[in-house]
Amino acid sequence: MLLILLIWCYLTVTFYNFGLAFKKLVHIKELDATLTIVLGMFGVTLFASLWAIFGRINYEFQIALVLIQLFVVGKYKSEISSAYSFILKKIKQTDIYLKTFYFLTFVVILIQSAGSASFVDNETYYLQTIQWLNEYGFVPGLANLHMFFGQTSGWHILQSVFSFSYFTNKCNDLNGFCLLLGIAFSIAQLDTYFKKGNLHSLLIGLFATLIVLLLPFSSVPSPDLAVVVISLLLFSFIIRSKEISTLDSIPIIAFLAFFIVYIKISALPILLLPLLYFILYTNKNKHKTKPTLFVGILVLVLFVIKNIILTGYPFYPSSLFAQYFTFENAIPNALYEFWWSTSKNYGFVVPQDQYSTLSTFEILFRWISESWVIRSITLILLSLFILVPFAISRSKNKTAFWIIYVTMIVQIVFLILTAPQFRFLLSFVMFFGLTLLSFVLVKKTPIYLSLYIGLIVASLYIIFPIALGINHNRVDFYPKSFSLSQIVIPKSNCNLRATFSKKTKGNLQYYSPDEHSYIWVTGDGKLPCVNSKQIEYFEKKLGYYPQLRGDSFSEGFYSKKIVKP
Repeated sequence: MLLILLIWCYLTVTFYNFGLAFKKLVHIKELDATLTIVLGMFGVTLFASLWAIFGRINYEFQIALVLIQLFVVGKYKSEISSAYSFILKKIKQTDIYLKTFYFLTFVVILIQSAGSASFVDNETYYLQTIQWLNEYGFVPGLANLHMFFGQTSGWHILQSVFSFSYFTNKCNDLNGFCLLLGIAFSIAQLDTYFKKGNLHSLLIGLFATLIVLLLPFSSVPSPDLAVVVISLLLFSFIIRSKEISTLDSIPIIAFLAFFIVYIKISALPILLLPLLYFILYTNKNKHKTKPTLFVGILVLVLFVIKNIILTGYPFYPSSLFAQYFTFENAIPNALYEFWWSTSKNYGFVVPQDQYSTLSTFEILFRWISESWVIRSITLILLSLFILVPFAISRSKNKTAFWIIYVTMIVQIVFLILTAPQFRFLLSFVMFFGLTLLSFVLVKKTPIYLSLYIGLIVASLYIIFPIALGINHNRVDFYPKSFSLSQIVIPKSNCNLRATFSKKTKGNLQYYSPDEHSYIWVTGDGKLPCVNSKQIEYFEKKLGYYPQLRGDSFSEGFYSKKIVKP
């Protein structure tokens, strides 16, 4: 816990320094501390992505990070000092019950982050993705080794910066910091509501009541949590802004949207928000939007380069424009089609042999009627469709709410056309759910009760943890328990109960978990790590198996086709 606390302090300073530098570079004047920190996250992510094209994200990158900060601190020392003084002053003035709640929340998240996590995606590709970034950066054709590695997220790139793999394997704590940042922002908004009565501040402030839903995601580098928190800040900025047409506001909306999409490409429709504001308000001042457009182009270029290196598909997971390019490290079309169809079948819960024979309506009907969970979530979405417009009609900033509402509808359609997993809608569901809740919880006492009851229920998760993921019954986790040693040093990032053995396939020597392990599991095995069952499955079903492109892992991988006699 003490180690994580030190890392969080370092993250706060680093992100604020980079956020300040980012603001200066893109000519943003005033911005609160939380948004400055998020822009700092964005800046470090872009810097690390550029670095990973040429080499590993290891101690060399950390040295460069520190040197840049020394320059920023030297140049803007008085501004940074004033900012910290202002933050301390605001903390002192905050409602005592809210400060107590945040302190207790801080402790709960710290304990959660110091423990081990039973999270399926963490053991299938999060840990390995970060290891590859730490040791080699972007590796050509890495997705040929394991298809999931092609999904390298901007959030995993950022986590790789602060995993400190050259010291320990116990530091994947970026999500805990991100959740604390979101809770701190919501508490500040609640305090504003208590003092000034701003209803939009109440809406955002109630985010703190959702800790019971988000706490399980705080101990692993899941991009989903980052998308929820940053989306909250984005929506908050839009509904709070009194002069949304000013060019000082539009770049911030754009940068937050760019960051969200770079973290999770399934959130692509959120780019509608800055696009609409650009169209509406920048016709006469296009020359002032150059920094924003430059950053947008930079994000697009990094996204394409990353995908080309890892998968050979410029817009992976889409195959858009892939037919016009040929890369030696590209995933074979047979593997790509298998992965894409499997993802859609998995999302719709429809067997592969039936998917192509059913109409869109039949697929949706089967999907909704498949389980009570999907039916319940569908009912929640329908309720939002009906109730939210009434709530919007009572708000002061109707335009902003309607734009977010329309974006949610586009997001739903986008997911139906790709792979419908409800967690990709979590940002919108939470935002509009809080919008409705803000009409019910308006008095101090009920708000306090909601906060503390939510925190108590969330604390039970630490005592009675659950494994997250639809296939958790196929993954063997170690039992989660708290030990005194965690007070100083957190548990390992991996919680997979498995042993690894060295195997050979052609020119590839790799490490595989034992035979009882789930086919996609890799855990924190030594590089390169892939399940031998997966290699055998693709070899028999599709006629391909992974091989090295050269003498070293840095040269990458390709899929070798079996030549039948």
